[in-house]
Amino acid sequence: MNRFLNGCLLMAAVHSPLFAQQAYDLQAGKPAQLNGVDYGYEINNERKVEISGEPFMRYELTIYVTNKSNCTKIFFPKQTLFGQENLNELAAFDCLNANGKRLTSKGGKVMAKPFMVPYQQKIKNSEGKEVITTTQIQAGHMLRNGETVSNTFIAIVPDGERPNLKVRIREIPDL
Repeated sequence: MNRFLNGCLLMAAVHSPLFAQQAYDLQAGKPAQLNGVDYGYEINNERKVEISGEPFMRYELTIYVTNKSNCTKIFFPKQTLFGQENLNELAAFDCLNANGKRLTSKGGKVMAKPFMVPYQQKIKNSEGKEVITTTQIQAGHMLRNGETVSNTFIAIVPDGERPNLKVRIREIPDL
């Protein structure tokens, strides 16, 4: 039994770096770069609001991922220990000083678009003849060269502060 527990601990220690994500602090208009891909945010709108008698700043933020690597980034689904959730997630942006008041967000995610491939198959129609049909099947996700994928969210932060964002990046392997 002791060997089994030691083996499990060893396997967990060896595989734990495989699930790590790189995280970077961000400033508005100054994206982080990794492997030719920019990860950043812009402030669309800001205004002062009062919630329960206290002043706060309300920011509308656009988070984005831009591929400037001169090649298309494609990633295929793979089975993980935790299933196949968020396979299209490129990055998760967290606003560290957001408070979530008035049902606002504390962060957002940027997702890649699906990558479809045609699949041809022979089927029999109602007359009994073989007919070739083409079906579009999702093979994975991709970020084309020069493409920007974005998302927006609203964050409320304490009065006098600007949003403090950190981005957690999903590594996109080169094929």
